[in-house]
Amino acid sequence: MKKEITKAKKSKLILQVYHNYVQYHKNLKSFSDRKEITAWKTELNSKSAYLKDGKLILSKSDYNTDLLNCDLIILNDFNSESEIKALKQVQYFNLVGKVKFEIFQLKKVDNQIELHLLYDYYEIGEPKRENFKLCNLEMNTSIEIKINGKLDHSLSSGQERTYKEHCYIFHLIGETDEFELVREPFKGSIKQIPKPSKKVDLMRKLY
Repeated sequence: MKKEITKAKKSKLILQVYHNYVQYHKNLKSFSDRKEITAWKTELNSKSAYLKDGKLILSKSDYNTDLLNCDLIILNDFNSESEIKALKQVQYFNLVGKVKFEIFQLKKVDNQIELHLLYDYYEIGEPKRENFKLCNLEMNTSIEIKINGKLDHSLSSGQERTYKEHCYIFHLIGETDEFELVREPFKGSIKQIPKPSKKVDLMRKLY
């Protein structure tokens, strides 16, 4: 497993985000019927980058020059392998102005990173939620966000109503200016999904 070390001129914040998406139909409307499929695992076999001994270890295929110029690196991991989609497992952002991430907006105010809801009907469905500040992201403090919704399809599509339940855990795990780039095969790591220190529950009763 060949590797190389690179350093940036300034440290980058590392934000770990765990995703837990469930999509279902009316046969699973009862929470007791879908309890098992919505539960968080205790750990997962991650193929995303990981922080070790103050250094971010990542696959060389996830590297690009944005890493050297960004302020924030987001590591995405999924509660189920079936959830892995177009979302990249490693993303780079500059915290200048407002940053869109999934159904959220990240905003740097003074020395704080604020997390705001950025409602999107096509991502989560109805009922609509007003956009507002959810919390500040604090170092080594994990925060769970839960939200659900329903999508009604047109009669011509022949599809039944779809329900969505999205859960996220945001965990600001550190910062670093040192990166270890590993050539394939990148083995990743075992990550323990943290028990959230705080919870923001945006779940609604869906009829």
